[in-house]
Amino acid sequence: MATLNELAYNILNIARGGLSSDDDRLSIPQIKFWISYYRAFAIKEELRIKKSIDNQLVQDLGTLRLEAVDAADDESVKWNCEVKRVAIPKFIDLPNDQGLRFVGLADKKTAIIISPPNTVHFKSFGRFTGDMRRAYIIGKYLYVTDPFNEDIKYVNVRGIFVDPFAADFTHADGTKDILTDDDEYPLPEGLLPKVTAMIMERELQVSNVAINDEKNDSRESNSPVNDQDAR
Repeated sequence: MATLNELAYNILNIARGGLSSDDDRLSIPQIKFWISYYRAFAIKEELRIKKSIDNQLVQDLGTLRLEAVDAADDESVKWNCEVKRVAIPKFIDLPNDQGLRFVGLADKKTAIIISPPNTVHFKSFGRFTGDMRRAYIIGKYLYVTDPFNEDIKYVNVRGIFVDPFAADFTHADGTKDILTDDDEYPLPEGLLPKVTAMIMERELQVSNVAINDEKNDSRESNSPVNDQDAR
């Protein structure tokens, strides 16, 4: 996989036919935003067609430490029942929460069942499934039930996140995984042509109207032209 910098400069090069200028109206940060935006579109379309997810899209958040909170999760209200939670980045909105690929114990193998929050309470009374660990999402938090009273302190989470750079987390040992623009960007080669085509067709057809500065006067991108100077 290419880096985000490589992807952005490649699209810029295609848009400008291999020519560059210090007065180019196209902004690299803007192109990077488009790549992230249309990446989500391409992933959804890929799932609709192929019914499967490329593992190269999945990011591992490592070992995340759970915090114990009251179930009401409100300083002014106490439910007197402890639950555990951890904040996670927003994952891509795919059918049946397929953007959240795995929740489990720190061994990265023992899975925790992911359930809708409004069904967790009733499932705890099930004859065959009542004693299973469960995880559910409310807002930006992942909550974990612990029917075995094992005092789970850590979980492993893997998913396909809206913003791959939001998957920067401090792990249990204090180390950090920080994705930069010079690291491999989670966009498989099979999806790259589709993302590039979307940007060229839906965005750059507008941007190309803003022709590069022929005067080479280094005017700021998108700044208005003074008609007085043009005379």
